[in-house]
Amino acid sequence: MGIQYQENEGLIHPKKGENYSFLAAIYFEDGDTLGALSIVNQGLSVDDRNSMLHQLKGDLSSQIEDLEAAQGSYQKAIEYSDDPGPIMRKLLFVYIDMGDNQRAIDYSNELLDKYPNDADLYYNVGVLYQRLTVQMFDPTRESFLITTEESSLETIRKVYDSFVTTRKYAYNSKDFFLQASDLELDENLSTREAVSEMGTLMDQIDELFMPSIRETARSAGVELD
Repeated sequence: MGIQYQENEGLIHPKKGENYSFLAAIYFEDGDTLGALSIVNQGLSVDDRNSMLHQLKGDLSSQIEDLEAAQGSYQKAIEYSDDPGPIMRKLLFVYIDMGDNQRAIDYSNELLDKYPNDADLYYNVGVLYQRLTVQMFDPTRESFLITTEESSLETIRKVYDSFVTTRKYAYNSKDFFLQASDLELDENLSTREAVSEMGTLMDQIDELFMPSIRETARSAGVELD
């Protein structure tokens, strides 16, 4: 692109972190994510306490799926920010994308303690549990389909326990979506659909999968409850 980083031409003031953010945004809009990261790193070399630059680095790192770098950048951005809430939400989804589910759950609880009346936060935590539900439900259902009374007790119990955990996640997801709905000023169709989806999945577990896996266990001579 035609834009060059030249301090002596006045294109960017070398001591103002916000100017680096502006120039990095131009690079990013032009499709040059690595160039944008380079500009951000130059800015951080002169102003390492700039929350905006750390947040931008986290955003760019997420774009290229460098989640470890995104995590560190968001943590720095939170440390130096006067309004850390929105950045903390971004960090939550980095933990989710990293597959660090327990950490994501723990962090979501920390966020809810800080922002107990934030409808968007309740919705996002509902999404977290929704993702966990789907991640566990699909492989559990696949395992269920090949489980018979000839399967080992360990296999049968593992499928059963997975359905129990999946239902717990679905219940939590539905509950957080309902709390988001209570706090939302306007009706959100996405929230209603999510509540319905989680309710349907729980019904499937309760009415189809759990009775069937219990029957399989009984046929194998085992009581699960």
